[in-house]
Amino acid sequence: MGPAIVLLSSWYFAAQVLAAWVFRPQYSFVSNAISDLGNTACPPPNSDICSPQYVLMDASIAILGLAMIVGAILIFSEFSFSEERRERAVALAGFVCMGLGGLGAILVASVPENVNTAHLHTVGTAMAIGFGQSAILILGLVLREIPDWLREFMIVTSLLVLLAGISIAGKHQFGIGGGALERLAQYPESVWLILFGFYISRDHFRNEVIGSRFKFSEKRPPKDATFRWARRESARSVRTGQPPQPKLAGD
Repeated sequence: MGPAIVLLSSWYFAAQVLAAWVFRPQYSFVSNAISDLGNTACPPPNSDICSPQYVLMDASIAILGLAMIVGAILIFSEFSFSEERRERAVALAGFVCMGLGGLGAILVASVPENVNTAHLHTVGTAMAIGFGQSAILILGLVLREIPDWLREFMIVTSLLVLLAGISIAGKHQFGIGGGALERLAQYPESVWLILFGFYISRDHFRNEVIGSRFKFSEKRPPKDATFRWARRESARSVRTGQPPQPKLAGD
């Protein structure tokens, strides 16, 4: 799943360039919001902006949400077998938060900014950024198995996202531009998904994690463990404080 999350997250950036290319009037990555690219009210007089490729952009935001959900599964399957109780608990928390963030992104795509029924677009944006970045910050502070460079990126960018979020909520742009602030709040999450996908792929290749079912090398506890079994065992281990036991052939 590592390469899948890299491709899904990378396409999100490519889609913005393609949609902005034909945007009217000229799109600004500094002043225009990301959601302007998915605005369906085109052409005027329905709106003073026009994004002919809004279908492409909204679909890409939904794909980003899917990437976040895939990332949630990766987080869970990577760290739920740790021998440390806190890492197992954080894997479960990260799984939930990142999954909720992915659902928020899908909600953003389903309810464009010009529709925003019952403020669902706003709620989805808050979920995507808030839950997604919360998962990244918690994982960066607690997990020990991830490389130092990845942990430092997670912590530093979380602080930047927090500052950007406060600025947006307080409606203070400090001359930066609303679009730039929104990207400062959202882009680190998308970049992290790409980096995490690369990390998972490389780490699993080196440790010989193979197969459509979770078959780990001798460096990792479980043997022939399905995701459903892993989810059940991880929840049990968080409650009891004991790490999951290997699932032997024939069990």
